[in-house]
Amino acid sequence: MLIACTNQKGGVGKSTIAVHLAIWLRDRGYRTALLDADIQCSSSRWMMEADSEVTVALASTPESCLAEARQLTTTHDIVVADGPGGLNDISRTLLLLADLAVIPVTPSILDVRSAREATALLHYARAINRGRPDARIVLNRFRIRETISSELQSALRRFEIPSCDQVIRDLQVFRDVAQQGTVVSRSASKHHGVARELDRLFDELLGAAKVACRTTIVQTSQDEGLKDEQTTSNNR
Repeated sequence: MLIACTNQKGGVGKSTIAVHLAIWLRDRGYRTALLDADIQCSSSRWMMEADSEVTVALASTPESCLAEARQLTTTHDIVVADGPGGLNDISRTLLLLADLAVIPVTPSILDVRSAREATALLHYARAINRGRPDARIVLNRFRIRETISSELQSALRRFEIPSCDQVIRDLQVFRDVAQQGTVVSRSASKHHGVARELDRLFDELLGAAKVACRTTIVQTSQDEGLKDEQTTSNNR
């Protein structure tokens, strides 16, 4: 299973979500890998400080992205990919390979526009992959009492991509743990409320990814059955 964090715009929280999600999955017993396809390599550096037991791979071209993703998905239960800031060929490759695309969006009109462009690329991948990948928008750096945050929620409801019910709030703790080389759930300063919010968010994402993966398995089985029938028919 591959979960890809992607967006055209940089600085929206892809690395934060990718690292926290990968460690959250590992702590729940999944064999987890991180595929860092961002030229800045922020998530891979962060991960090597936070948990050296999580497999980390780098990809700087569409070809290396394809090779690493295929290899990692055969040896791990779940691969979390941190995509580049921009909808380039690597982003397209990740979306073509992904079971679930996670699109972080912050309270900014520029983010709404970038999410709209990401939606167009998602449709491209789905047209090739018979409806894959599934996708979820994650509202990041959300301020409950801020007008633009509320307006953003309303704007995103008009998108064809569903938003997760749980948002990520704009809190200093996320900046602190990045500097400390850890994640919220493992921080020395206990942030149980924030950790529970991430639990709810990642439960949503994992549930969506599992449904998408099961659908892919069913479609693959149906395709193989159709090929077998055609082969039998041709041999008669």
